[in-house]
This record gives sequence, structure tokens and C-alpha cells, in this order.
Amino acid sequence: MSKHIDELNVDGQIYNSDNQIINGWHIHFGELAKKSVNTKFDHKHLENVEKEVKVISDICQERYIHMQVTDEEVEKAISSLKQNKAADIYGITAENIIYGGEDLRAYIRELINMSFKYCYVPDLLKIGTLFPIFKNKGNIKDAINYRGITVTPTLSKIIEKILKLKRKCENYRISKPITKWIHRGYHPINV
Repeated sequence: MSKHIDELNVDGQIYNSDNQIINGWHIHFGELAKKSVNTKFDHKHLENVEKEVKVISDICQERYIHMQVTDEEVEKAISSLKQNKAADIYGITAENIIYGGEDLRAYIRELINMSFKYCYVPDLLKIGTLFPIFKNKGNIKDAINYRGITVTPTLSKIIEKILKLKRKCENYRISKPITKWIHRGYHPINV
């Protein structure tokens, strides 16, 4: 953190030792991530959306044609990683991957191909480390004046970059019924 604080206010509770401040951040961001009871929430709509997501997911998996990720795509994704950034939750940096050599790139390609083939991304690639960033407004000691940024696993960034490359090149074939919805501006989840 570029600005050190010696005290943190979370909903009126003051935390002033290093361990207490860390606990205060845990409480603050933990509360933001909790589901809350909203009496006006439309549970029927949520149920309908969840059903539609399941139907679309089933259609995609049924008609999905896996196009192998190539060495060139992996290389392009890896070379586009931003350097001199924080290590991920596993201690892996972009530099570890960039300078990891051909064997590592081949292993990454195989992992990604298996993930795409089975339409599955492991949970360990969906976690990250949260860092509080001051919004440059309000009291620096008040947790409400911070936003959280998450450092995601480096492999997740590579997967995301490859998906963007494939979408840009239109290498993935989308089934015709779904394509019709997209071209007509109809997106069932947003209706």
C-alpha cells in the first residue's frame, strides 16, 4: 500500500494495530461480498434467469466444437502479460511465465486445452488476493473510502487473453440458434 494508515474506521469501529487493521479490512470487504436480504428482490426473475442460463449452457456444451489452442496463441497471450506487477495468490508473476521456457508454455497450452475441451475452469483459477485502494477522497482512515482490486491468478489472465484472441478471430463457432439471438439483439438473460 502506498499510503500507510495507523487507524481504520469500519462502521464506527476503530482498529489501530496492524493485526486489527487487517481484521478491519477483512470485515469491511467481507460484508461487501455477503448476500443481503432485500424485500424487493424478484426471486421469480432470478429463478427464470438461472433456468435460461442452464438451457444456454446445455446448448453450448451440446453443440460446442473445441478448437485447439495453438502454441502461437499461448505465446501471444503470454507476451502480452503486463510485467512488474504483483504476484498472484500462488506467488506466480508474469515474469515467471514469460521466462519459463518452452516446456512451461507447452504445459500451459495442454492445461488450457483440457479446460476448454471439458468446458471447465477449476475453482483455484477463480480466486485472488484483494487489495484496498484509497479513492483519493474523504478520510483516509475510513474504510468506506476504499475500493478493492483483486489480483487474479496469472494463468487466469492467460486464459482470458486467449479467449479474447479467439473471439476476435472468430475461431469459435457458435451454434446457429444462439447466433440468431445475438444478431437480432435478443439476449435471453437480459429480457
